[in-house]
Amino acid sequence: MSLDKLARGPRYGRMAVGVALFLVLALPWLMMPAGWRARRCLAVLAWRLLLRSFGISVQVHGTPMPAAGTLYVANHISWTDIPVLGLVTRAAFVAKDDMRGWPLIGRLTAEYGCVFVERERRGKVGAQAAELASHLEAERGLVLFPEGTTGLGDGVLPFRSSLFALVPGIGEGTARVQPITLRYAHADGRAFNPQEQRQIAWIGDDELLPHALTLAGMGRIRAEVWFETPIEAGDRKALARACEAAVVARLGRCAEP
Repeated sequence: MSLDKLARGPRYGRMAVGVALFLVLALPWLMMPAGWRARRCLAVLAWRLLLRSFGISVQVHGTPMPAAGTLYVANHISWTDIPVLGLVTRAAFVAKDDMRGWPLIGRLTAEYGCVFVERERRGKVGAQAAELASHLEAERGLVLFPEGTTGLGDGVLPFRSSLFALVPGIGEGTARVQPITLRYAHADGRAFNPQEQRQIAWIGDDELLPHALTLAGMGRIRAEVWFETPIEAGDRKALARACEAAVVARLGRCAEP
């Protein structure tokens, strides 16, 4: 057996134990009434266990706006973005409707408060906007990934202004919007090389289990979260451009030697 495989063995064991504990916590969490404060505490503990099982620590920069009524706009790199942002924000997620049917994950994300959006069903725009409004009016905020899919993380795909159209208050200037920049790096902050960056990203037709095993074998990873300067919510196209520019600028600064 190679030294590399020997080194990765304990990491896979750590992943297996962490995922098992995450699932154990998920069972009582699913049975708790939605309003219980303990439910949020249990969710945070579960996210933390899951991230630690993959060797991922989270470093936060900047000050998040209070979650209630806030739309957080983030770049999207991997499925790990969900536990990372779930750990540091009290927010639900705007997710593609096909996620609803995923085994276990679909049930967990639905119970966590994810809003499943059928982006191609124009006839449901009004109902979907009302559901988003109910989240923004409650204690929780919303996380939107306006790229519409995941990318490599060394840059961003164009932010789709059409996704902002579903959010109440956009265009009237009443919504509160804060961009978030996500970046994954070595534990000491060094940037990943292109091959490593591709291993972090979960894109295209990547299958979850092989990706998770690769991720677990990479060693310690730092997930960096920047809460950028809030942006006034105006025209949705201008807002999409402003949020994209904030994330691009942050990633550019991170890439500087």
